[in-house]
Amino acid sequence: MEVFLLSKNIPAMHIKNNEIEKHIAFTFLIDGISRACSHQLVRHRLASYSQQSQRYVSMRKFPFIKPDTIKGKKLIFTIGNSSFNLDYKQLMDIIGQSYESLIEQNTPREDARFVLPNSCETRIVFTMNGREIIRFLKLRTCNRAQWEIKEMAIKILQKVREEAPEIFNHIGPACFSDGFCPEGKKSCGEKDKVIKYFGSL
Repeated sequence: MEVFLLSKNIPAMHIKNNEIEKHIAFTFLIDGISRACSHQLVRHRLASYSQQSQRYVSMRKFPFIKPDTIKGKKLIFTIGNSSFNLDYKQLMDIIGQSYESLIEQNTPREDARFVLPNSCETRIVFTMNGREIIRFLKLRTCNRAQWEIKEMAIKILQKVREEAPEIFNHIGPACFSDGFCPEGKKSCGEKDKVIKYFGSL
């Protein structure tokens, strides 16, 4: 995964940080994330998105993301009376071949893509204002966030801290930013460790 800051708009306005947040904006290119991750990202509605198309871009031999929790595990399934034992890459290869076979049968790409998994790599450009980035970072840098979007959020946080430290140096998960965990019984239980990490990031 790579995170690129494409542009920024930080007006020279002498107003309080909680007001300037509404007027600053950042545009990022995120390359090499899964479709599962991009589906989480676009749930942050106060933003503009442009994502790589699976309708117009061929997904032959598509690149994919493999979670660490799947490494070394077998995928076991049965078709009729036959059982199969595959590793993750073998399954991705079968899906890729299935996609290609549909294309070779003159299936439109927009329909052939229905067999593709959430693990397909994608790239996405998005623009958010400062206030929405803060909301995004509080949610997605949390220990309870899904690992891939958390990794992305931390990289974004590092970049916006470089550009506007007076606004973003105190931003991170809610326990760091606000001093309390909103997760209740679902808390990770590592508040002190998290605060130390984001204080030195």
